Amino acid sequence: MATIGLSKPYFAIYSASGGDIGYTDGGVLGKFTEMSIELEDGGSNILYADNAPAESDNQFAGGTVSITTDELRADAMQAVLGLTKETITSSAISTEGAAWLVHNDNQAIPYLGIGGIAKKKVDGAVGYVGIVLDKVMLRNPNESITTQGETIEWQTPALEGTIFRSDKASHDWKRVTTLLATEAEAEAAIKQYLNIT
Repeated sequence: MATIGLSKPYFAIYSASGGDIGYTDGGVLGKFTEMSIELEDGGSNILYADNAPAESDNQFAGGTVSITTDELRADAMQAVLGLTKETITSSAISTEGAAWLVHNDNQAIPYLGIGGIAKKKVDGAVGYVGIVLDKVMLRNPNESITTQGETIEWQTPALEGTIFRSDKASHDWKRVTTLLATEAEAEAAIKQYLNIT
């Protein structure tokens, strides 16, 4: 199964009460250009018996996710980074809804569920797989902005975050659908799990 594409970067605010988890206030971050999941090496914990390996345990020990989109949309950034929004009142600005997104001491970055759709090609046929990371906390993004030259150099922003195990008794941290026939089906699965209407 070869991956040939990526789309629909969904997010939803994560909450937990005891062993029950839930998601609210979800949406789309933008348009995906790349997602990278790097897992920490938990290391093999091997039990030796009779002078040979008898048992092995290799559990999830955490990881990081990097999400690159076409643009970091204001409403999504306000939600996923816990930013405050201040209206710009200058009479010289006529753009509707003009505002500052403020990074300050009051910023409270929430835990999130993060999802996306991988486009796959299997035996010549195209299918789609929904992917959800159950509990992620993003970090304020680094920025590198370059002036425009003779040709446009596309500059796509990246968000990075830490992947955690969820608060469920089974400590879920990632889920992947089976291969689905359409992108719409994979999107529906993600939206249902993240409670996005």
